Amino acid sequence: MGGLTDKDEVSACLHDAVYDSQTGAQFEFTWSSMLQRFHLNDHEWLHVLYNERHRWVPCYLRPTFWAGMSTTQRSESINAFFDDFVHSKTSLKEFVDQYGRALKCKVEKEFQEDAKCLTKMLSCVSIYAMEHQLQQMYTLAKFKEFRTQMARKL
Repeated sequence: MGGLTDKDEVSACLHDAVYDSQTGAQFEFTWSSMLQRFHLNDHEWLHVLYNERHRWVPCYLRPTFWAGMSTTQRSESINAFFDDFVHSKTSLKEFVDQYGRALKCKVEKEFQEDAKCLTKMLSCVSIYAMEHQLQQMYTLAKFKEFRTQMARKL
């Protein structure tokens, strides 16, 4: 948020809007109040963030199934995703550029995993239909992880 004189206050309000909102309505109210208070209605980056709020604001993510992952675990996972692309001194412009590179890298890795799945298949360790269904649905890496856990249970 380079160039803002109240950077720390804006950051605190943004944090409150994101992490203290229990409902979408509460987030909307807090976000709108922040924009008005700091005259940020035309701030392009905040506008982009707001448009993607359903993907990153916790109160919107609650209904999403996360397989038992806590908010902290999801945060750590996202942090790990960006580790190779950004650091604490990264400017906002650099972050936006690196975000694009990170997504491109992720898509390429997923494409490579999908290609591997077309040419190679791991065998099942049981006769259960569920394992055979997951063999068809999961990537090799994820199915290998599942298969290892299942073998321990048998």
